[in-house]
Amino acid sequence: MSKRFFISMLMVSLCIMMLLSACGVQHATSTSPEAEGKNAHQGEGETGSQPEKGAHLLVWESKGPELDFLKAVAEDFEQEYGIGVKVVAVPSIDAVTKLTTDGPAGIGADVFSAPHDHLGNAVMAGLVLQNDVYDEQMKHQIMDSALEGVTYDGVFYGFPTAIDTYALYYNKKLLSKAPATYQELIRFAETYNDPKNKQYAFMWNVGQLYQSYSFLAGYGGYIFGSGGKDAGDIGLSNAESIAGAEFFQSLKKILPVNSNDMNDNIITGFFMEGKTAAIIGGPWLMTDVKSAGIDFGVAPLPLLPNGEHPRSMSGIRALYVSSYTEYPVAAKLFASYATSRKNLVKRYEMTTQLPPRQDMMEEPSIKGNANALAFLEQTKHSAPMPSIPEMGNVWVPAGAALAAIWNDNQQPGEVLKKAVEQINTAIQTKK
Repeated sequence: MSKRFFISMLMVSLCIMMLLSACGVQHATSTSPEAEGKNAHQGEGETGSQPEKGAHLLVWESKGPELDFLKAVAEDFEQEYGIGVKVVAVPSIDAVTKLTTDGPAGIGADVFSAPHDHLGNAVMAGLVLQNDVYDEQMKHQIMDSALEGVTYDGVFYGFPTAIDTYALYYNKKLLSKAPATYQELIRFAETYNDPKNKQYAFMWNVGQLYQSYSFLAGYGGYIFGSGGKDAGDIGLSNAESIAGAEFFQSLKKILPVNSNDMNDNIITGFFMEGKTAAIIGGPWLMTDVKSAGIDFGVAPLPLLPNGEHPRSMSGIRALYVSSYTEYPVAAKLFASYATSRKNLVKRYEMTTQLPPRQDMMEEPSIKGNANALAFLEQTKHSAPMPSIPEMGNVWVPAGAALAAIWNDNQQPGEVLKKAVEQINTAIQTKK
C-alpha cells in the first residue's frame, strides 16, 4: 500500500496536469423539481431528497472483495429504492484520471472509489460534488483523520469507506510482549542483533517518507501546514522535524543496513523467516504473515523518547460523486447508503479493511480482533497523507534526504533544508 500511494500520487499528478487544459468542467445541478421532499426510507446519513425519476447509476470500484461488497450493496439499494446500479471494476488509483476523459464523454461513473490523496487533483479538475448529505451527527462518528482526508479547502467531499495506517508487527516467540517504547526496543536489540547472520530486532522501510515520517511528525514536524493543505508552509526542515530526524538517525545503531538494501519485500521476508523480531507494516501484510505461520501480534507504534506517539501517515479510501452525473441526488443517496454503519460493518466483514468510524470499535467482529484494534488505535495518532497536488513534488527530495541522513550520516538540519528548497523550486516551476 505504501508503494501504491507513492506511485499513484505521481502518476495522477502528471496525468491531471496534461488533461486539465483539454477538458471542460460540467457541474451537475443540485436537485430537480421532482427531487424535493423527504424520502420515506431515509436511513443514517442518507439524503432526505427524493432521487431523480428514471435514475440509474454506474459505480467504479477496484476488483476484489471491495467490488463484491459494492455489488451486494447495489442489490440491496435497488430493492429498497428501485434504482438500478451497475458496479464495474476500475482500479481506484485510476478512477480520477479515467473520469477526466470519460466524464465529459458521458460515459463516466456517477459514483467512484478513490484514495483520498487523489482528491486535490479531482477538485482542481472539477470532477467531484461535495458531500452535503452527512449531518453533523454523522460527521461526528467519522474518525478525525478520515474526515480531514476527504475534506479539501474546507469543503467536505468524500463518503469514507476505510482507513489504513501502519503499526508494529512483532513475533511473539521473540518478543513476549510488544515494546511500549523505542527505548525498550533498543535495549532488546542490544542482546538480539546479529548483523553477520542478518538478524535484526527491528526493521522498516527507512528511505521511504511514508513510514519514516512517523518519527518527524512524532516530534511535531509536518509536510505542509494547515493540516497538509498549505503548500506555502513546508515543515520538513523546522526544529521539530530535525529533532525527529536526529532520533531516526540514531536508530542505525540497531539497524546497520543502508536504506537501498531494504525494501518492503525484503523486510517482510526477514520477518516471516523469523530473523527479525519487529517490523513496521500495514493491514495489507496481515494475510501473508498469517499464511507464513508466524505467531505474531500487532501493536501501536512504540512511544518516542519525548514521550509522544509517532504520528503515522494514514490513507483513506472513499466514495465520491462525479460532477458529471445526471443523477446527483440518487448518486449521493447511494454513496451515503453504502457508508451507513450497517453497511460498513458488512464491508469490514467482507474486506477486513478498517472502518473509518469511531463508533464501530465496539462491533463484535472488530472488538474481538486484537490486531484490528491495534491498527485502529494507531489511526488515532495518524495524519492523512496531504491530498494537495503539490505533494507529488515531495516524495523524491524527501526520500533522498532520508537516505543521506541514514546512509551517509549527514546533518539532518542541512539535508532537510536542502530538500525543502528543492520542493519549493519544483512547486514554483510548475505554477
